[in-house]
Amino acid sequence: MTPMTSMTGSVGLFTYSTVPRGSVVHTAHLADGLVEAGWDVTLYALDKDGRGFFRPTRARQCLVPAGPAPGADTAALVAQRTEELADYLLRARPLHDLFHAQDCLSASGLLAVRARGLPVRIVRTVHHVERFVDPDLDACQTRSIREADLCLTVSAAARRDVAAGFGVQSAVVGNGVDCLRFARPAVERVRAWRDRLLGDAAQAPGPVVLAVGGIEPRKNSLRVLAAFARVRAHHPRAQLWLLGGATVLDHGAYRAAFWQAHAALPADIRSGVVELGVLGEDDVPSIFHLADALVMPSLHEGFGLAALEALAAGIPLVASARPPFTEFLDPSCAILVDPEDEAAIADGLLTALRADDEPRRAAGRRRAAAHGWAGVALRHGVHYERTIRHARDALHGSLA
Repeated sequence: MTPMTSMTGSVGLFTYSTVPRGSVVHTAHLADGLVEAGWDVTLYALDKDGRGFFRPTRARQCLVPAGPAPGADTAALVAQRTEELADYLLRARPLHDLFHAQDCLSASGLLAVRARGLPVRIVRTVHHVERFVDPDLDACQTRSIREADLCLTVSAAARRDVAAGFGVQSAVVGNGVDCLRFARPAVERVRAWRDRLLGDAAQAPGPVVLAVGGIEPRKNSLRVLAAFARVRAHHPRAQLWLLGGATVLDHGAYRAAFWQAHAALPADIRSGVVELGVLGEDDVPSIFHLADALVMPSLHEGFGLAALEALAAGIPLVASARPPFTEFLDPSCAILVDPEDEAAIADGLLTALRADDEPRRAAGRRRAAAHGWAGVALRHGVHYERTIRHARDALHGSLA
């Protein structure tokens, strides 16, 4: 591979959490890729429970202590976390060429540091644009995008959202997947989860439909549930596994609506819905391996990292027939459906579960292999280098 850049430097990567949510997973893999390319990287994560980051990284890790949440007020939580990060950095005063935030919370902490006199050059990656009703959260997101020195996005769809919503031009750096990790999960972990979730093979349930990202509006969880109920008419022993869900945002009302809809279903369908929650990094590939299909009919995504993970795992994928999915998926490797039509989602799942479509699985593996983390790191390095060079040129010009 061509060397990433002719100039590397020091980068601080900042993420709001230590648990494996999409942007946090992205941060961990990016850190590894940048270290491999010669960058000096420190990964900073707010650690509210003292458990540490969800996996080791090749980059140094700096865990920022975070106190208990101040109730259910998301705006108050973001304000508290912003101050915790800013206070920590003002005490530690780390030296980096770039301070790269992966979310509006950590970006706000960096902006607070800069406002208090510590010179930091801020990069902001927008994984997706949130549609906040709360004015404080909306202002937090807006500042974090408009006041960054460099804005990056993970897809062309996210780039369009940023341009339309904030008038900011961004550079697309994409997303990646560790294909080997999902293609070959640890045998002992697969066995343990099979025993735990599926039990005796002779009494095992029917096909498993996996949904990733927790229960929230943009994941279209209510329609996923309705589609699953339709699937049960054809596969009476099918299960729906809900994986993930770590977020600082309050989706309590939507979760309540989901479980209310769940309660209205017949008992035999209700029993097929299993909320797994957030699992350890080493357990996630095992869950993918046990699934018969991944359903991801999101209404809004910045990229949709779990879709790549499904392709790498070789399981059928049912995803939205809209950007950003259509930027890296097509019918050769995925089943694309109208996310606003629960019958279409169900039909897509039935197609995915009907036969072992090896040509589509093979195409999916090839598509996933084209999205390695080394390429993502390469694209970051190009923009990092340009930003650092411009800053150095400006400094030299001011001293001339």
